[in-house]
Amino acid sequence: MRFLHLSDLHFGRSLCEYSLLPDQEHWCRGLLEHLEAERYDAVLIAGDLYDRAVPSGDAVALCDWFLGELAGRLSLPVLCIAGNHDSPQRLSFASSLYRAGGLYMAAIPRRELCRVTLRDRWGEVDFFLLPYLSPGDGRGLFPEAEIHTFQDAYAALMRENRELLDRCPRKVLLAHGFFARSAGGEETELLTSDSEVSVGGSDLVDAALFDGFSYCALGHLHACQQAGSPRMWYSGSPLKYSVSEEGQQKHALAVELDGAGAVCVTPVEVPALRDVRTVRGTMEELLAPTGGGFSSDDYVQITVLTQGTVLGASRQLRNVYPNYLQIRYQNPVLQEISLGGQEGMTRLSLEEGYLRFYRQVTGKELSPQAGRMLKRLCREMEESREEETE
Repeated sequence: MRFLHLSDLHFGRSLCEYSLLPDQEHWCRGLLEHLEAERYDAVLIAGDLYDRAVPSGDAVALCDWFLGELAGRLSLPVLCIAGNHDSPQRLSFASSLYRAGGLYMAAIPRRELCRVTLRDRWGEVDFFLLPYLSPGDGRGLFPEAEIHTFQDAYAALMRENRELLDRCPRKVLLAHGFFARSAGGEETELLTSDSEVSVGGSDLVDAALFDGFSYCALGHLHACQQAGSPRMWYSGSPLKYSVSEEGQQKHALAVELDGAGAVCVTPVEVPALRDVRTVRGTMEELLAPTGGGFSSDDYVQITVLTQGTVLGASRQLRNVYPNYLQIRYQNPVLQEISLGGQEGMTRLSLEEGYLRFYRQVTGKELSPQAGRMLKRLCREMEESREEETE
């Protein structure tokens, strides 16, 4: 069986003042072209279809069109769960009717996992749909259990469904949250960004709870990565949704499951309409993008190297970077000191080091009165340091 693993679509997302709906629609069309050219048996969406619990009308329209193309025109079974950004009640509306059209939506957590069974040439494959589960959800589902953490909630749910899961030799899980499988007593380090919210790791769940699954299609983290096992993957978001994701390569994941339950995972790249990047340089460098290797159509955070603000910078840079996100100013002298000054300054006396620092930052020399005060302070500090070491 071959299926496509997606997650964190975040329809309706904005980046600064820019709506990303055109970028999201472009990505959807590219993905549909891939699905038309390749054979798949199902599409899995591991949560966060929307960016907010009450999405805009345009976001709903885009999601409705995309799911309709998948389940309707392409006749692919589509298996979805709710993420922490989604409203479970809204997503669950008419879900029983959607099943007749091949759209399986599990939005509200239940004691018994939602199961969808598909068939390939080797027999049945059971897909278990687990929407975002909080400790509060867990306490509501299992009032008889002691549930204080995310780990407690997921452990209770797995215990409740163990007998059902044990009867299914080939099984796939869809889940949304912070999951990492411990290896040798150490937790897997997950790559995160500004787009995900975690409070001191309190929502981290040991993915060893899911060891019995042939494959775990995970959502919530925006970087494509394993969760401590080659059977447990985050597909990541389809687009870069913050500047902190600049270095990430975005993919969907094509997953092949054989008759023995072994999996092969292959990244599928869908070109984005625009990239999200940072650029830095002097105004002269930034306004000559062909010479500096910059691209004007991307979403760009700009750092201008200057010793002060630049009059009319916004207007000038907008002509070259029409989709710029933010302009920051950085003193190149301070940057030089912070990057390369420390090694040289350690070989100077305290007084000489401060004089050089003051000269580089201000371009001036200390006044005679300030120089005498500096000399006295440095002498007192040196004497105090000598007394401490005796």
